[in-house]
Amino acid sequence: MAKAEKRAVHMKGIRSRILKTAENLFLEQGYKTTTIRQIVQDSGITSGSIYNIYEDKEHLFAALIDEFLNDAANRVGEALEDRTPEQRLVGFIAMELYSVEKSPVIREMMYAAHSSPLIMESVIENHAYLAREIWDARRHTKIESLSTALLLSEGAVASYVLCFDFSEKLDYSAIRKRVMFSILRTLGLDTRETNKLIAYMEENKDLWLSLADQVLHHSEEIKA
Repeated sequence: MAKAEKRAVHMKGIRSRILKTAENLFLEQGYKTTTIRQIVQDSGITSGSIYNIYEDKEHLFAALIDEFLNDAANRVGEALEDRTPEQRLVGFIAMELYSVEKSPVIREMMYAAHSSPLIMESVIENHAYLAREIWDARRHTKIESLSTALLLSEGAVASYVLCFDFSEKLDYSAIRKRVMFSILRTLGLDTRETNKLIAYMEENKDLWLSLADQVLHHSEEIKA
């Protein structure tokens, strides 16, 4: 193996170890509490090596979120291979919504992601990958682009994340359905299609949570 290839393999191993360590810490204690110093201590990688790859904690977190999103899209694609593009998109978003409801740590991470323009650009790109076929099959008169539609859709998801921190306990199930309704209608689906897909989402809650759990612990699968 050439020297350049050895270095590339070495750097890939360092990056993998950093991301796995960061993933464990983020999932254990959230984004805000986790520090680069903790990642250094737990990974055994020097801070200089980490900053050589990632500009700061936000960029490291963005790389991890990107891995989560890619893994989620692949798992949804495999699990719903025989389903429609609309159902696959619903499954992808439902994984996020049900995970937010289940875990305070995921809520905190989702809030951090939605507060970062850097991360939101990646989120929109990943959603566009799944939504493009749906978008192109419909006529749109009020919204100029898919990116605009997805940005508005992420605003709906962000509102769902925030509602769990209200002092008053709300009807999360109703809000979740309303969020999905808003997303699908923004993408151009009619009310009848949308309501059928919301029912599909609710009927398959266990599947979405199972897929989300696999994504959040994918590093353990690789290790095994």
